[in-house]
Amino acid sequence: MFWILVLDAPFSSEVKLSDYTTNTCYQNTETDIKKVGNTVIAAWIKASGSPDDGNWLVMSFDGGNTWSGAVYLPSNDPSCWIGDPAIAIQPDNPNTLYFAGMIYCQSGSNVKGEVYFCRCTSGSGCTDANNWTCGLVGPNDNWGYFKDKPWLLALGNNTVLVNFTTDKFAAIGNLVIYKSTDNGGNWTEIGRTNWPSTVGYWAKDGNNIYMSYNDFSQWPNIGVGFLRSQDNGNTFSDVAKTYFNSGGDTYCQNYQRAAKIHDNITASNGKVAISLVDGNCKVNVGVWTGSGNSLTTYQVAPSSGGLQQVLPMLASSGNTIYAQWQGRVSNYGNCGNMTLGTWATYWASSSNWGQTWSSAKRVSSTDHAFSENPFGHDYNGWIIDGNTIYTTWANDYRDDNTGDTYFSYAPISKLQENFDEANVIYISYQKDKVIIQSSEPFKVYNVDGKLVSEYKEGKYELNLRKGVYFIKSSKDVEKLVIR
Repeated sequence: MFWILVLDAPFSSEVKLSDYTTNTCYQNTETDIKKVGNTVIAAWIKASGSPDDGNWLVMSFDGGNTWSGAVYLPSNDPSCWIGDPAIAIQPDNPNTLYFAGMIYCQSGSNVKGEVYFCRCTSGSGCTDANNWTCGLVGPNDNWGYFKDKPWLLALGNNTVLVNFTTDKFAAIGNLVIYKSTDNGGNWTEIGRTNWPSTVGYWAKDGNNIYMSYNDFSQWPNIGVGFLRSQDNGNTFSDVAKTYFNSGGDTYCQNYQRAAKIHDNITASNGKVAISLVDGNCKVNVGVWTGSGNSLTTYQVAPSSGGLQQVLPMLASSGNTIYAQWQGRVSNYGNCGNMTLGTWATYWASSSNWGQTWSSAKRVSSTDHAFSENPFGHDYNGWIIDGNTIYTTWANDYRDDNTGDTYFSYAPISKLQENFDEANVIYISYQKDKVIIQSSEPFKVYNVDGKLVSEYKEGKYELNLRKGVYFIKSSKDVEKLVIR
C-alpha cells in the first residue's frame, strides 16, 4: 500500500519531526518553532510514560530543508517531569539559541514548578546536548510555588525576556516578567500583572514589545489584553483588553483542556491582534488598531474550520493576519479508555485586520485522530519569517495513537493567491450583527433553499433570525449559522 499525502495548497509536504512512535492514547504534543536566517528550531513535549519523557528539540541550518536528530534535555530529578517547551533565537546572532520549559515536582496532591532556561552559543554545535547550559529563571524557590508556561522573546545584544505564571503572588497566579542581558546568566524581575492570569505570549513590532495576558478577575467572564513596553522591555504598561463570557468553565465539550485561557498575540504596523476561544469554543480575535483601551472582537472563519476550535495561533504581515487552529470534524472512536475525535489543523487569513476572513483550509494533509482528554496540549507553532509562514502542529493520522509533531511552510504570496482564487464572500460576526462582504452579487437562501434576499457586490450588515443560511454568488458558497 502506498500513502500519497497532498496538503491543501499552498503548504509544503509535511515533515515528521519527532523520531519516535507514541504508544499512549492521551498524548497530544505542545510544540513551538522559531526561525532567524537559515536557522530554524522546533520543540515539543513527549509524555508517554517512557524514561526519555520531557522536552525535545530539533534544528535545521538550511531554512528547514533538512533537520538534525532530536536533542533531549531531561530533568535531573527522576521524581519530577518537564514540559511546556519554549524556544528563541537571537535576531542579531543566530548561533545563540534559547530553550525554556517547566520542571514539575509533586508532593502528595500538590504539584509545584520551577522554570528552567537553557542556552547554547555554538550554532550548529547545538545539536550536541553537551553544548547547552541550563539553570533556573529568577530565584530558586525550591518548588515552593506552582509555576507554568514560560514564553521567550530574544531582543538581540544577549538580551532575552521570559514570562510565566506563578501563584507566588496570588491564589490563581499572576504573570511575571523577567529580563536577562547576559544570555540568561542572571535575571531581573521587570514586573507582573496585578490580576489573576495564567498565560501570556510575546510579539514585537518595531520598537514596541507586546505581552498578551488573560484576566480571571471578572469570572465567569475572561479578559484578554496586552501590556506594552517602549523601552526595550525595561518597563511595561497595560494598554487594552476585552472580556467574553466563558460559559462557566474553561473546557470545551470535546476537548478537556483549558482551551479558553488562550491569548496568542501578533502585532504589525502599529496594530495588535489577540486570539481567544470564546464560550462556544469558536476562534475569535480581539483587535486593537492603535488607540483606546479596548479590543474589537471578530469571529475567525465563522462558516468553516471545525465544529469546535482550539489552540488558535496568530501571525501578521502588513495589514494581513494569518490564523492557525485545530478544529473538530467528527467523532472518531476510542483508544483504550480515551476518547479520540477526528480533527484537522486549519488556517485562514484576513486582509483587513480581522474584520472579514477567508474560508478555513487545512494545514494538515488530512483530518487526523486527536486525543480529546490529553495529558497536555495548549499551543502549536505558527510564525512568519521574511515572506514565509512556518508551522508545527500535533496529530497522528496513521493509527489510533497521538503525539506526532509535524512541520510545514508556505510562502505568503501563495497563501494570498489561494485566498484570492477561492474566496469571494467573507463573513464575520460582531455583537448582534452579521457582516457580509462580497466582490460580486450574492443571494441569501434559508436551509430549505428559499431565497431570503439578494444583494449587489459590497459590504452589508444583516440582521437575520436564528437558523441556517447559505450565501451564494456565482463563484462561492458559504454556510452561515445564526444561533
